[in-house]
Amino acid sequence: MSNFYAALEIGTTRTVLAIGETETGGRLKMTCHAEIPSTGVRKSQILDINQATSSIKSVLSAIEKKQLEAGSKITLGNAYLVVSGQHIKAGPFQGMVPIEGAKVGTEELDAVFRSSRTMQIPKDREFLDIVDQDYEVDSLRGITAPRGMSGRILKLNTLQIHADKNRIDDARTAADAAKLEIREPLFAATCAAEAVLEEHEKRNGVLVLDIGGGSTGYAVYSDGHLAMTGVVGVGGDHVTNDIAHAFQTTNAQAEQLKTESASAIIGTPGETRVKVPGSSPLMESRTISRRALDTVVNARLRELFAVIRETLEDQDLLNRLHAGAVLTGGGAAMRDIDALVQRELGMPTRTGKPIHVDGLYGEKNPASFAAMAGAIIYASRNDDDKSSILSGLIGRFFT
Repeated sequence: MSNFYAALEIGTTRTVLAIGETETGGRLKMTCHAEIPSTGVRKSQILDINQATSSIKSVLSAIEKKQLEAGSKITLGNAYLVVSGQHIKAGPFQGMVPIEGAKVGTEELDAVFRSSRTMQIPKDREFLDIVDQDYEVDSLRGITAPRGMSGRILKLNTLQIHADKNRIDDARTAADAAKLEIREPLFAATCAAEAVLEEHEKRNGVLVLDIGGGSTGYAVYSDGHLAMTGVVGVGGDHVTNDIAHAFQTTNAQAEQLKTESASAIIGTPGETRVKVPGSSPLMESRTISRRALDTVVNARLRELFAVIRETLEDQDLLNRLHAGAVLTGGGAAMRDIDALVQRELGMPTRTGKPIHVDGLYGEKNPASFAAMAGAIIYASRNDDDKSSILSGLIGRFFT
């Protein structure tokens, strides 16, 4: 019997709902997904709960319509919430316990795990994840399996990811009004990483850049674990706004120029001038310099990647990422952005298509669904009720 899971993202540019299924053999598949343009959201934060609720209702209706067209009906109860934005922070925390009997055993492992979960955060913050990194026994670091080792002190290093609780509560309020319960919030960048990375890439060192509309999340893996993560407050919408300002266009025209004509690299082959369609049937179209357009796009993206590079250098991680960079999110579709990342960060770069979840073969930009796919993976690993989904996350399909 299959199990089903749902994930919701209320993003700057779009609201997305995805449903995943555990198929026979344990392989995951995204059986249905829908997206609509977001309203009432800016820079990954809800500014109008009523509009955000309308967006959620609309994407729920879109899911229902798709299921009816497929001859099925679905009832959604709740979903995991995929979140992004500059309010998300991460920092290290170390659990520490004495080793009784001079060797690490089950008692010490359980105790250091509990100790690592005692970090106090302000009341207006909410944990998204606590990631175990490695152990230390006395002065010996980088231990993955300390059981049976001798020493006096056992430590567990973790990375603790948390967000603005008020922003999460706003999303819960909007979802509740749409009759959809939020089960748990998840960080978009680490979700995307889980969907697109192989284990050998995590061991060799890899950077995931999840480029959204209002911000860019990043996740850095080294020696097989999450070493650092965070958010930079620059995303695809900033590029669009720069184009609109530079060439006196509407945002819709600027978005079209970005997705259809612009390149992240200046001087790439192609037309020397590009057409700007009229903003209304009564407005005539005009042309602008392709090089000037690319210059605007390139400047903003180089600014973003300069921040990423400086952050990696500060943490002594840049030269440890031997598996390179992987791009996810809607921004991964920008023309030649992989070449720019490779040039600016000095590492091989690829677009991150979900490899651990099926069902996205027909998507033009599957990298934009990486975070949703990762949330489905998380849900499948953490759902306690494996026998019936009726009482849990999602209603069973029926014809």
